Amino acid sequence: MIECAGCENISFLQLYGDNFMMREGRDGEVEYYEDEKIYPPYLEYGEELNRISQVPENIRSIYKETINAMKVQSLLLTAAGFRAVIEAICNHLKIKRANLADGINLLHSNGYLSKSESRRLHSVRFLGNNALHEIETPKVEQLVILLNIVNHLLSNLFINDKMIKGKLDIPLDNYEDFTNVIRRSVKREMIGKEIDLDGLLGKVRRLMSTKDYKSFRAAFVNEVKTGNFDFIALIDENNARFEVLKEEKMNTTFDL
Repeated sequence: MIECAGCENISFLQLYGDNFMMREGRDGEVEYYEDEKIYPPYLEYGEELNRISQVPENIRSIYKETINAMKVQSLLLTAAGFRAVIEAICNHLKIKRANLADGINLLHSNGYLSKSESRRLHSVRFLGNNALHEIETPKVEQLVILLNIVNHLLSNLFINDKMIKGKLDIPLDNYEDFTNVIRRSVKREMIGKEIDLDGLLGKVRRLMSTKDYKSFRAAFVNEVKTGNFDFIALIDENNARFEVLKEEKMNTTFDL
């Protein structure tokens, strides 16, 4: 039994040697050596992504299998696995493409990736293609770079926003979140009173771009006018003034 001097993790070390296990040493003389195996397997280089539980299940499953392959030095499978993670991300985000190259470009054009991030993902694709089609075994240091690229991508797409939600202000650029803010802002003491849209939004208004605000305001006024919301009634369409009819019970949470 061994203990890591850094993280204090407990592992099992197996050493095996026999009279036939010989090799040439640095000084040219023959020396005996031992095979060393550590259980459970671990990443000798690089780090597994923290908070992986927040990544969608289908992507998380492929990522974990890829990490397990990397732990046991299955280098071809690791390169193919990282490529499969990118495919799974495209599927999850409903990116329709003829091939993975198009998918990566569409991730950029649809706003999920910066140009530089898109270029790095093509590196993942190239190495995965070489492993799958050319049976070209990648180097460990190449796979460590891919691991860092994939970790960064998964963090940006699925983890970072969840970490800051409720702790830091983020842009309000989604209409569903916009209506949820309004629902949550309605209090019992407002029933029967008139209030304008800015009064309902409060400080959240500053988290919206002018373009989004105008678009969401027009959509919300129209939905109230057509009776899609039963907790509020439209009083003045031009000035977006409403009468609160009842307190809205929210089953979902939205934090800013």
